[in-house]
Amino acid sequence: MAGIYCKNWFIQPMSLLSLFITVPPPDFEHKNITWCQVDLNSFEETEKAMLGLGDKLADIKFINCAGVSFNAYMHKFPLLEWEKLIHVNLTSTFYICKILLPYMRAQEYGRIVFISSIVAQTGVAGASAYAASKSGLWGLMKTVVQENAGKNITCNTLNLGYFDIGLIREVPEKYLEELKSRIPNKKLGNPDDIFKTIQLLMDTTYINGACIDINGGLY
Repeated sequence: MAGIYCKNWFIQPMSLLSLFITVPPPDFEHKNITWCQVDLNSFEETEKAMLGLGDKLADIKFINCAGVSFNAYMHKFPLLEWEKLIHVNLTSTFYICKILLPYMRAQEYGRIVFISSIVAQTGVAGASAYAASKSGLWGLMKTVVQENAGKNITCNTLNLGYFDIGLIREVPEKYLEELKSRIPNKKLGNPDDIFKTIQLLMDTTYINGACIDINGGLY
């Protein structure tokens, strides 16, 4: 899936893959991909972009991997950075669910996957906002299930360990080697494992409300 490049995936099966992102799109083209640059801080802009797909809003599969980070000890954490991070990582997920769920409920079909993090499970010094935002996805997911499971809508969360992609590439090599030594598998994860798990969740009807750990055995 090319969606690994984006901040939020909004997936339509077969003919259309629309990727809603908060940064300029990468230099990548595919006949089944439409890039849409959207400010996820704005409910109105996000809603306009999604509803602009019109009758393509059918058999909706939504994979959310919105994520920004900012590191500072809690007692020094800038309030504006806290608010920005929570909004992108958590509130924008609520926005998109709020927009899509009426369509899913009317069609009695929907698949939703939230991408969370091992950081929310273990805590990491300096990552209070990131951990809070990613653990907030668990409660949001559980509520989506309670309200919508009867409409053939599933919602699950993937708690990702450390993979050879994304934010991990900002970690200095010295600390990266130390991190890998603590992972029982002794290496960073392969993104293919994420994609295969997502595909399973797209195909199943009875995995619902689950928090699935993909972390190489690191707890």
